[in-house]
Amino acid sequence: MKWMFLSYPLSMDTPVFGGGYGMRIQALKQMESGDSCNTSYWNLPNHLGTHLDFPKHFIQNGRNGSDYNADFLVFNHSWIIDLENVEPGEIISAEQVKDFFIPHEVELLIIKTGFCKNRDKAVYWQKNPGFSPQLAKFLKDTFPDLKVLGFDSISIASFVHRQTGRKAHKSFLEGDRPLLLLEDMDLNHVWADASFKQIIVAPLRVAKTDAAPCTVLALVENV
Repeated sequence: MKWMFLSYPLSMDTPVFGGGYGMRIQALKQMESGDSCNTSYWNLPNHLGTHLDFPKHFIQNGRNGSDYNADFLVFNHSWIIDLENVEPGEIISAEQVKDFFIPHEVELLIIKTGFCKNRDKAVYWQKNPGFSPQLAKFLKDTFPDLKVLGFDSISIASFVHRQTGRKAHKSFLEGDRPLLLLEDMDLNHVWADASFKQIIVAPLRVAKTDAAPCTVLALVENV
């Protein structure tokens, strides 16, 4: 067993959904310039890199990041399914997911699309795969303990199917048992036979936020 990251480090090269405004880093003090220490100023959108969407992202009175305690973000029953080579702009359906075995007690379901291999290319944000709104109903109805859906696409919304993407966000994030969305995961080195002993999702703690960048730590067997 070993601990590994399932999240990307943030940088000024981090891709942004729709090619929007990304991270900016400005040096405030630099020792090489004679200052006593190194410090910097960070400017970034809250949906950048590996991040967690809370219901407030698309539900006006939905729960925000402050409504979730630490226990919610520790997962002892996680599962990964590998769809392999999903096509650019493809909408992943409930029928595709139904073909896989998923334990009934799953808390965090991870879907590997294989699209993470394109993260250094424009196609990653221009034609990312998305997920159907109907998938949310299937997951909520079938897995009563499921709390989060994670995946290696920049968003649950495909940039070339924006309207479907808005519906998908609402389907997952609405209701009495919303499913949070863990977007833009780093799944390059994890396969379908990996056994997760524990996963910790640690979002940046900002009061009442609709989303936050995350560090994701996984204790994994069979990597």
